[in-house]
Amino acid sequence: MDGVRGFPAALLAVSLAAPLAAEPGPSKIDPWLQGRFEQVGPTEFLVLLDDSTRPPVDASLKPHDLYAALTQSARASQAKVLADLKVRGVAARPFYIVNGILVAGDAALAGALAARPEVSRIVGSPRVLGVRGRPDGGAAPALDPVEWNIGMVGADDVWSTYGTQGEGIVVASADTGVDWSHPELTGRYRGYAPIPGDVDHAYAWHDAFGVYGVPFDDYDHGTATTGTMVAINGIGMSPAATWIACRNMENGFGTPASYIDCMEWTLAPYPPGGDPMTDGRPDMAPHIVNNSWVCPPSEGCDAHTLDEALARVRQAGILMIAAAGNDGPSCSTVAEPPALSADVFSVGAVDNVRNITGFSSRGPVNIDGSGRLKPELVAPGRLVNSTARGGGHRILSGTSLAAPHVSGAAALLWSNRPGLRGLVGLTHCILARSASPTAGDPSAQTCGGIPSGTLPNHVLGHGLLDIYAAFGLASTDADPAPDVCDCAPADPSAYGAPGEVTEVRVGGAGSIAWNSQDRDTGPGILYDVLRGDLATLSQGVDAAGCLAHDLTTTSTNDPGDPAPGTGLYYLVRARNVCGTSTWGAGGQNTACPD
Repeated sequence: MDGVRGFPAALLAVSLAAPLAAEPGPSKIDPWLQGRFEQVGPTEFLVLLDDSTRPPVDASLKPHDLYAALTQSARASQAKVLADLKVRGVAARPFYIVNGILVAGDAALAGALAARPEVSRIVGSPRVLGVRGRPDGGAAPALDPVEWNIGMVGADDVWSTYGTQGEGIVVASADTGVDWSHPELTGRYRGYAPIPGDVDHAYAWHDAFGVYGVPFDDYDHGTATTGTMVAINGIGMSPAATWIACRNMENGFGTPASYIDCMEWTLAPYPPGGDPMTDGRPDMAPHIVNNSWVCPPSEGCDAHTLDEALARVRQAGILMIAAAGNDGPSCSTVAEPPALSADVFSVGAVDNVRNITGFSSRGPVNIDGSGRLKPELVAPGRLVNSTARGGGHRILSGTSLAAPHVSGAAALLWSNRPGLRGLVGLTHCILARSASPTAGDPSAQTCGGIPSGTLPNHVLGHGLLDIYAAFGLASTDADPAPDVCDCAPADPSAYGAPGEVTEVRVGGAGSIAWNSQDRDTGPGILYDVLRGDLATLSQGVDAAGCLAHDLTTTSTNDPGDPAPGTGLYYLVRARNVCGTSTWGAGGQNTACPD
């Protein structure tokens, strides 16, 4: 991407003074919301703003810098709308993880806001069924030393062979809450202390509905999914991991705003009563989040409202695992956020003999036209024994129970191999490439043209979770990537090709800096910098000169100043043994040799 220095002041003033044309208000309002206004009158809705200063969605920003950039951008772009709402006496809840504001009002208010040039879209925030029933087998029998589902995916073999049970990893439950007093969960809760007066729920619990100041589960769902991740006594995948929780559903119902609220808190937890924009602590964020919920478009949840929030959580290096949904057995039933997203790892369900369940949702994802492979993996999800409110146990079924197996498995992997933490794409690859082909489909179903006997497919994904096999993937070099996920298996400095450099900043005294690309590629990145004047820019970048070549740092200096009334621009690209990024949209240039 390019950075510009010495841009002519007159031209800058003209570009800033040019007003944005206001699109007619009603065309920005989602049709579902328009119908809602007509049917029930005033309702909650989300005002989404368009802001070109939003930081790019890539892996180059560190979590603290990402939080700072997102909050700064949101405050700046939302200021006028918030001031207008204040004058009108309308309460508002601004978000930064998406550039949006939650308000309640009527069609007239929505129309007035839609007429503003900075407003991009206005969509509903309806109360939707986030948990599709609770099919289960009732109260659990006596516990086995290790539950069958934990053994099926190899967790107990990891414990005994590698001595790892999730130490040092924080997992988050985004669900109906958790009974934190459950004896098989209490000791691993981040807010727990053996002396009651020392218990501290700050940064460990958040209720998007503002009802409960301590962890509480009003639906007996989040307690079970958390138990499958971290409960002791052979119930959980990673019994030594630490858990935190955000309540994004109330009696099994959530809203787009409550889901966004919890993702925002996940990115940078803040204490009770704190301001998400100023009191967030990215250093207190979890490593992994389990999402066993849905946001059905059929109930008014706009399929794209959550896109940026999901992307930003991944950008922060947080691994998002999601239940595929319980709408099978038809094909293309992975059709609801978050499972349909490319930014989450979606999980279908098998039974105790490794066969796909009838309720497990199938791909491909057609609702957005992507044809995306979903689910990526399957795990036990039928008649699974887990923790229940009140200190007991319950047998449940659903992809809601399959997903936390993968969340807990990732905790085992990241606990044992710290170099993988934050490497979301690489972790996706490891979990997929180590999957067992032993999952079955008795119906031999074909979805998206791929028979279920051919892996990967849209019924079983890459196969059955096998975390013991993931630990055993061979690696030739010393980087975090096993050979099957490494573009340079013999080179410890690289495991992925670099992407486009999307942030170039020009400072005083000719300083030029950009964001590192090494998180998803390895440390062996070299950077090249082009320099050109604005006359060249108007004709393309092929005549620009090479300012710096083979830099191992993410900054350089240009002591030359542009002539009065002119300016300079800079383009940066990244290279390693796996590949070379482009010069952004600038085209080709050979001034800096490959």
